[in-house]
Parts: sequence; C-alpha cells; structure tokens
Amino acid sequence: MQTPEQVHYAVTVDSIAGHTFKVIQTINISGKLDIKFKLPAWIPGSYMIRDFAKNIVSLKAYDDNQNSLHIEKLDKQTWQVTAGTGKVHIESIVYAFDLSVRSAYICDEYAFFNGTSVFFEVEGYCGPCSVNVSLPETKAETWSIATAMSQTQTNKVTQSFKADNYQTLIDHPVILGELDIARFSVKNVEFEFILTGSHQADMARICADLPKICEHHLKLFDKNTPIDRYLFITLLCGSGFGGLEHSHSTILQFPRNQLPTKAQQHKMPDGYRTFLSLCSHELFHTWHVKRTKPAEFINLDLSKETYSEQLWIYEGFTSYVDDLSLLRCELIDVASYFEVLGQTLTRLKRNPGYAKQTVTESSYDAWTRFYQQDASAANNIVSYYAKGAEIALCLDLLIRKESNHRHTIFDLLKLLWQKFGSVNLGTQNDSIQRILKEDLNLDLDSFLDTALYHTFPLPTKELLAEFGVDMQLRTRKDASDKGGKPADESLTLDFGATFDAAATGILIQQVLEGSAAYAAGLQVKDNLIAIEQWQINKDTFFSTLENYRDQTIVKLFVFRDGKLKTFEMPILPASKDTVYLTTSNQQKQTLWLNS
Repeated sequence: MQTPEQVHYAVTVDSIAGHTFKVIQTINISGKLDIKFKLPAWIPGSYMIRDFAKNIVSLKAYDDNQNSLHIEKLDKQTWQVTAGTGKVHIESIVYAFDLSVRSAYICDEYAFFNGTSVFFEVEGYCGPCSVNVSLPETKAETWSIATAMSQTQTNKVTQSFKADNYQTLIDHPVILGELDIARFSVKNVEFEFILTGSHQADMARICADLPKICEHHLKLFDKNTPIDRYLFITLLCGSGFGGLEHSHSTILQFPRNQLPTKAQQHKMPDGYRTFLSLCSHELFHTWHVKRTKPAEFINLDLSKETYSEQLWIYEGFTSYVDDLSLLRCELIDVASYFEVLGQTLTRLKRNPGYAKQTVTESSYDAWTRFYQQDASAANNIVSYYAKGAEIALCLDLLIRKESNHRHTIFDLLKLLWQKFGSVNLGTQNDSIQRILKEDLNLDLDSFLDTALYHTFPLPTKELLAEFGVDMQLRTRKDASDKGGKPADESLTLDFGATFDAAATGILIQQVLEGSAAYAAGLQVKDNLIAIEQWQINKDTFFSTLENYRDQTIVKLFVFRDGKLKTFEMPILPASKDTVYLTTSNQQKQTLWLNS
C-alpha cells in the first residue's frame, strides 16, 4: 500500500514585478509537537555554499484554523515550529531574481525555480511529497508549466506533481512561462526541448541534431537506461552561459542570438557548436554524475560542503566526451573538433596555475578556490574541467595504444556505469586504476599518479603524435584569440594580461605571472588609458604596443582607484601559448577519431 503524502507544497508567483514566489507547505505528521524544517545551503552539481535561505523574504506558520504558530530560527537555514492540533501550514515568500541555472528567477516572460530554493525539508521525514504549481492569473492564457516530475493531475491554471521523497523533489526544476516546446523520441525515451520566451532559433534544426546526441549517449550506456523521459530546459538571455544536470532534465542558460537561425541552416556557427556541446555535456551527466558518482556523494548533506578529489573524473571526462560526441555523431568534422580541443589545450597552456595545483587538489578545493575565484586564480589554480579533459584525452590514447586498439575510454565509462552507477555504489579514489587493471588488463598507474598528484606537464603532444596529430604552438593573433586554429598574423610582443573595453582605454581583468604586464606591476581593475603619449582602446592596444618592439621599456598610463599612475613595462617577445592541431598521418588519426 502506497504511503500517503504527509508533506505538500503549493507554489504560485506572488509578484512578477517584485520577483517573488509564494510557497505554502502543509505538514501532516501526527503526534509531532515540534517540527524542524530547513532549506539547503547548496545545490548538487554546483559546489559552492549559496545559502538559499537568505532569499526568504517572510515566513509564518498557522494551523487549519489560521491560528498563528510560533516559529523559532535555529540557524541560518533551519527553523522550528511548535505544532498545534491538525496540520501545520508554513507560508514563505521567496525572492527570485538570480538569472542562473542554480537558483530561482522571475521575469515578465517566465518564472523558474530549483527545489533547493523554495522547498523546505522536514527533518526526519523521508516519505513522498506532492506539489501544486499554479500559473499567475494574468498569464494563464499564454504561460504553461514544464518539469520532469511525475504529474498527477492538471487543469488550466494548476498542475499537480508527486515525488518519492525530498531528494527526488529537489532534483526536478520547474519552469513556468512562454515556452516553445518540441518533442522527439529516441530509443524509447521521450525528450522535450524547451526554449523560454521569444527567439528566432531554428527549432527544426536543433530537434534534428539533438536526437543524434541523445542516441549516442543512450547507446553507450545501453543497459539499465535510468530514464524514460528527459527535458532540455533552456533559459534564453542576452548574454550568459551555464548548465546544471538533474536526474531527468537539465537547465541550460544560453544567449538567444547564438542559437542557429533558418538563414544559417547550411553553416555550423561557433555558438551553435557550443550549445550542442553544452547539451551533450549535461545529458551525459544523467549517467556520469547523477548516478555514477563519488562515494562521498551517495548520501549528500546539503547543509554543508561535501569534499571529493574525484571531480576531475566527472567533469573532466564529460568535458572530453561532450565535444568528441559531436564528431562521433557527425555533427561537426575533424577540423571543427580540432579547433575546440585546441582551445581547451590553449586555456591550459596559458594558465600558470597548471604548474602549481594538482587536478585532485582542484577537485577537493572546488568549494573555496574554483567557485570563488579571486584576482590570483589564473596564476594559482587549475580547472578540474580542463585539466580533467586533458587527462581523459591522454587516457583515451593510452588505453587505445596499450590495448592494441581493443579498448577506448568509452569502455572505461561503461564499466564505471555497470559497476557503480547502475547499482548505486560510489566510486573510490582508485576506482579508475582498478577497472583498468582488473577489467581491461592495463596498468596505467604511473601515468595516473603523475597526472593526478603532480603538476608535471602531461605527455599530450607525444601521445597525439602517435595518433597522427601534431600539436602546434604559435603566438596570439589578438586579444580575442582563443586558439584552436592557425593564424596568418600573430603578435610579436608579450603583454600577459586579459582586458575588456572601458569608457576610456581598457580595463585589466587578469594578469599572468611572468608576463610583461606582471613585471610592470599592473593589477586587476586597472584602467589603462595610454602607451607613451598615445591614447589606446580595446581595438588599438596591441597595434600601438607593437610600434615599440625596438625599445626595451615602454611607459603605461593607468588610472588606479581614481589616481593616475605611470608604470614601466619591459618589452618582451610574445610567448607561444596558443595551441592548434594538424593531421600528420591520416591512417594513424583514423585509429582515434574514426573508431
């Protein structure tokens, strides 16, 4: 006999202009005098304390007769209510104006929330929950509701859903708004692709391309498919980027003008390639994060940090597979794949932190260093996404080489799923090494020890060469050069700081150790306005600097905290910090990219 829901939530948009939700939570637990309830401090998949309780505008409790009940706040995110007779109703107003995939947001076109932002957990209750989500009366004709949560009933204004428990409840984000929804089916799984608000995207093209990615991932993890329905929910914006995985859906944030239009139907714009990679990345997490996960993540405590040195396995491997999958699905060609892989390797090449922080340290310190980066970040930390992707690349090539091309990294991923994710067991720090030895008969301990616990350069160039691919280095072409492809012209002088346009001159965003800008003493937020006697801007900076290649020092004029300062910068040759890949042996390359 099914356990009746003893906790029910009703969510409405309280105010579009004020960006607030109203949530009424009804608790029907008999014989319990004092009930503790709390909001999570973080959301799985984003390893930073967010303190969602700070967005509670007001909170009150009452019984069935509307009699007020006493609430005591126990800590920053936990309360206790003294129950009366019958049910307890907790009414909260939640501020929702964080345009990201992690929290909650309300605007005139849509309202979106993650459960971690709006649903209180009742301490000690592990049973099923039910939810009513209602459209604003003024939007009932034009808005609709979408979530992967199991639906129980619906009418024109309100839809009802159920979840097996609180953890399941908060793993199903909800979107209300002007939704453009397209549906398709792949291998008995129903998919929905959802865009918020107005757009000019070519939905038909996207929904012809996305199924290829879905089929690739479903085919890879063919046994024990954990989903029968999945939603790609995309929050369109002017600028911004992000993705957050959930068990049966993903929330994506993406610029609307970078999605393909019908006028671009015969092109693969860079922005669209990035979007398909983002979809590939988040869908892959359905297996490789949401179910196959570190042992520390099996029973999460969302009130405090949960540390693991294994994030490189999950975000790094996924960051390798997401782009490679586009090639395997024939959505991009080898040249396009080489471009995005070259850009990843360029980011690592330009990062002094690569030589200071190990990838396991980066994983463990994600809470404090990766998600809370300061001005020193580029010089002192490495991304477990990018470094993890480089390790995955090397591991894939090593597995192919050492197994005489009988195995690939995809065999490793399938074994991780079969041995851990499909049976709800968490991986240990040495699970990769053990699978390689026990199941693939490969001993790659020496490589993995170096890659994981030291900061020595990886043998990426040498391994690529064995598969007919040359890793080339050049200097930057200009300030916006992300690498990945050759350049007809390139800079001859080093600067070593990234910058953006300012009202006058440029605004320094990052200064790299060992660079000319570092030697000059520039720092983040400096407003550089002139080189010698010449005013500069974002477009003229490098061309102006290049005029001084025959000097040893050049004067820079900078506003720092409202004060004009002069710095002397040494003239140094530009470093070869930009990577691109070329084919040297087509037959060898085929053993990697066409298998």
